[in-house]
Amino acid sequence: MSTFVLNEEKMFSDIADGVAIIINSETGVYYGMNSFGTAVFENILTGVSIEDILVAAKNMPGAPDDMDARMQTFVNELKGFEIVLEGMTGGGVINLDAAVAQADDFTLTVQEYSDAQELLLADPIHEVKNDTGWQPDKSALETDEEVVRSKLKKAEQ
Repeated sequence: MSTFVLNEEKMFSDIADGVAIIINSETGVYYGMNSFGTAVFENILTGVSIEDILVAAKNMPGAPDDMDARMQTFVNELKGFEIVLEGMTGGGVINLDAAVAQADDFTLTVQEYSDAQELLLADPIHEVKNDTGWQPDKSALETDEEVVRSKLKKAEQ
């Protein structure tokens, strides 16, 4: 049975309101999924095997004949983007809603976005070192009290 885990070395993921957002902390690229893709991804993260997810999807009313190919393409995209890695998990309980699958016409999508890449990479968390923590650029910190007052006055306007 094929099971996968989140590539925690590179990826952060969150699922809110049925939508998955995954951020690659090394590149600043983020990924989004449609509702059915999110549901499948969530099952993958809970340790459900791809084969069990596929059986559940194929048994839903209206499931297309090419569900195997759709699932394989989706999993290949997750692996290709390095979102998931093969892992020894298992025992997860399948949780797929037929209404979600039907609403998305059984389409599984994962899309890559780079529009916030510069912003995400500018976050100081990328500069944290295990031994010393975050070390801000000292020259960027203003210490002249007159300059600080001037900046505060501008910010209040």
